[in-house]
Amino acid sequence: MREHARVPPLPPAAAPPTAHGEAERLLRSSAEQIQRYKREQAALCRMLDELSRDNKAVAALKQRRGIATITATAFVAEIVDIRRFPREDSLACYSGLGMAERSSGQSSRMVDSQLFNHRLKDTFMTAARNVVLYDPDSHLAGYYRNLVKAGMAPMEATKRCARALVRVIYRQLSALIEEESPEATLQEAGEKGEGDMASGSLRSDQSHTSDMSPSSPIDKVTTNVQASTGPAAVATATTKAVRASRRKIAKQRS
Repeated sequence: MREHARVPPLPPAAAPPTAHGEAERLLRSSAEQIQRYKREQAALCRMLDELSRDNKAVAALKQRRGIATITATAFVAEIVDIRRFPREDSLACYSGLGMAERSSGQSSRMVDSQLFNHRLKDTFMTAARNVVLYDPDSHLAGYYRNLVKAGMAPMEATKRCARALVRVIYRQLSALIEEESPEATLQEAGEKGEGDMASGSLRSDQSHTSDMSPSSPIDKVTTNVQASTGPAAVATATTKAVRASRRKIAKQRS
């Protein structure tokens, strides 16, 4: 009889991945992504430090506990020039932390502003939370504790503190302008008048990101404004990249 060739046995089938193994793989992948985002964020922070090294406004804002490089550069990038705002109330309305007057016939009432710079409002809210957290002995932190103790919701108390911070930062940046060129500041204010000192919507250059509607799509950071050319424009883009990196990290953790 003819002997048949022996067929080698098939290798055992791979075991299907278990739920435990799949979860471990996802956790490892998420951890690697978070580490990569953190490295990118650290690199962007170093870039911001380098770009804002000679900026007096950034250096002055960073002297306050709770405000570091990212928050300080965000303030400077969005405000551009404090002389755009004739009063602190103008800056508060521009950042969505003030009240706007709405008139109808013979009646008028104060309502929350609907058109404002969302990025600047987020920066003020972040700064207020950080100052309350990292500078508990400050007047702002005491103001927050008193509001919460009186029964106010923490978010509303933070908004009140952010509005108080508008006053502080407005005076701080205005003092820097007066120190640098007091005579030029007075002359410019006299020539322009209060109407031309721009609350943000009357500036000659309408293409700057801080002039655009918060809902407008922005594909690139413009550099037409003299105050935002060079390092300041790069700082704006870098600040946005840092915030995007933070959102990615928070999303991965959740």
